[in-house]
Amino acid sequence: MQSFSNRLIALRKERDLTQAECAKANHIQRSTYSGYETENKEPNYEMLCALADFFGVTTDYLLGISNVRTHNDAVFVNDTRNFSQNFEQLPAPTKQSVVAAFDAFYSILSRDMKLRKQERLDLYAELFALIEKKRALIRTSIEANTGSDPLFLSTLMTEQTNFKNEVSAILDRLMQADLSVATQKGSRASSEKSAI
Repeated sequence: MQSFSNRLIALRKERDLTQAECAKANHIQRSTYSGYETENKEPNYEMLCALADFFGVTTDYLLGISNVRTHNDAVFVNDTRNFSQNFEQLPAPTKQSVVAAFDAFYSILSRDMKLRKQERLDLYAELFALIEKKRALIRTSIEANTGSDPLFLSTLMTEQTNFKNEVSAILDRLMQADLSVATQKGSRASSEKSAI
C-alpha cells in the first residue's frame, strides 16, 4: 500500500499539475504542500478532506489505507461482494436464471462501453432504474393490499400500463440512438468512398 505522500504525488501527476498549482487550489503555501509530498508535514483533518475532495478520492485512498479510490468504487465493490454471497446461496436452477439475466445485462452494457456510447449508456441506466423503481412500487402495492379495496385491481392495472408506456418511451429513444449511430456510419462510409 502506498503512503500518503506517494499517493499525493501520483494524484498530482495524473492531473498534470505542479505543486504550486495544487497549493494555490487548496489555499495553502507551496512549501506546505511540498512538505506533504516529502513526508515532512502532515495535513490537519480539514486539509486532508480538502485534498481528497480536490483529487476526487476518498481520504482512506489518499492516506494509503485502501486501494478503493472513490465512494462509488466502494459501493461497487461492496455490491459485488453482496451479490456474490447471495448468488452462492441460491439453488442451481435459480443460479442459471440469474446467470442468464446477468449475461444479457453484461452484453448490453459491454458493447456500448467499448463503443463509448454515452447516450445509450445513460438510457440503459434510466431504463434499469425505472424498472427497479416501478417494480418495487407495484410489489409494495400488491403486498399492502388487504383485499378490501374494490378498485385495487383497476389501480394496479393502471400502474402497470403507465410502467409499460414509460419503458416503451425509453426503448424508442434507444432505437433513435441506434439509428443515429447507423446513419453516422453510413455517412462516413459514403464520404470515404467519394474520397477514393
